[in-house]
Amino acid sequence: MNLDEVRVKINAIDGSMKELFNARMECSFNVATVKMETSDEVFKPDREKAICEKFADDKSYQTFVKKIMQISRKYQYGIFADNDILKDKFTAKLTDDNKKVLTDGGELVLKLSSDETFSKGLPVKDIISFIADTKLDIISLSCKDGNVDVVLDVPADEISRKEALILTYMLYMETL
Repeated sequence: MNLDEVRVKINAIDGSMKELFNARMECSFNVATVKMETSDEVFKPDREKAICEKFADDKSYQTFVKKIMQISRKYQYGIFADNDILKDKFTAKLTDDNKKVLTDGGELVLKLSSDETFSKGLPVKDIISFIADTKLDIISLSCKDGNVDVVLDVPADEISRKEALILTYMLYMETL
C-alpha cells in the first residue's frame, strides 16, 4: 500500500468517525436536556472514572475517550449557558473582577485546585487541557502543589465571553 492509498483509507475512517461523533453529540444534547430538567450536574466523576477503567489496558484509546467526554461536557455546559442556567447558578460565586470580564472582556483570573485521584475533581493535566482547547489566549499559567493559577485574555466579543463563561463554569464545577 502506498501513501496515497493509506490517506484515502484515513479520510474514509475520519468521515465515519465524524458521523459517530455527531451521533454522540446528539446524545450529549439529550443528556443535557434531562439534566436541566432534573437540576442534575453535568460532571459525574464516578461515571467517567468507571468508563475510563474499561479501557485501562489501552492508554491511547483511554485518552481518546477522556477527550470525547471532555468535549461532551463542554457542549452540555454550552447548552446550559444558552438556557441561562449558568448565570443563575454560578455568577454569584465569581469575584467582581471576573464578573466584569465575563460581561466586558479583559483578564480572567482563575485559581483552581486539582485532584490527582479523580475522585472529586480533575487532575492538573485535564485542567490544562481544558484551558488549552479554548480560543482564549493564556497570559500566564502556573502549577504548584496541586493548584493551577491561570490568567486568560478574554476579548470583548460575545463568542469569546461565552466561551470564557463556559470554561470558567466547567473548571469551577470540576475542580472543587
